[in-house]
Amino acid sequence: MAKRYESDRTRKEKMELEREKLSGMNLSGKLEYIWTYYKPVIFGVIAVIALILIIRNLVENSKYYDILSIGVANSSNIGSMEPLEEELLEQFGDPEDKYQQVGVDTSYSFGSDMNNGDYNTMMKFAAVTAAQGMDILICNEDVYEHYDEQEYFMDLTELLSEEECQKYNLTKGDTGLDITNLARYQKMNLTSYEPVYLAVMVNAQNLDTTKAFINYLEEDN
Repeated sequence: MAKRYESDRTRKEKMELEREKLSGMNLSGKLEYIWTYYKPVIFGVIAVIALILIIRNLVENSKYYDILSIGVANSSNIGSMEPLEEELLEQFGDPEDKYQQVGVDTSYSFGSDMNNGDYNTMMKFAAVTAAQGMDILICNEDVYEHYDEQEYFMDLTELLSEEECQKYNLTKGDTGLDITNLARYQKMNLTSYEPVYLAVMVNAQNLDTTKAFINYLEEDN
């Protein structure tokens, strides 16, 4: 009778042979055998699982969107913005929409002189604003004047109602709102300089929430 090689066996026979080999081994022997002969399969399964998890996370994260995005120049607050973001989300968001979010970015450290402003910060600011990723900029006077001259900011009389403009002493052409002494802004503890200006980016996407945020800050004053 011709000798049968393992390659000649059927899949079922090969599986039965593997079971026989494993049944005669102790636990450490089984683990060593599986690791030695099935290492590529194990890594392949891990890679597939990891890829599935990555894709699932990417799909899930793509569903999130900002209802308000605030940049803060030369912030003195080095703590987490998450509590403030959650507070603002609760104030302006839809509780039934779990994908809404509010972003407060305090990483814009321009420095004290805009003529020699931090290059990386200025490049980031240009990129974010070009991508319409910022609705509001909170900043000191030097930063405000620098970008106001370049027409980065919206005329606030085009955003707010006539009654609101009268209340906040705004006239046509005004692009900045002095929020230095507003109680709700001071409570946020974002900056230590004075005066503090709020400006709305000319290409802001979330105008309804932006307007609501301005009125929210002004409410108790």
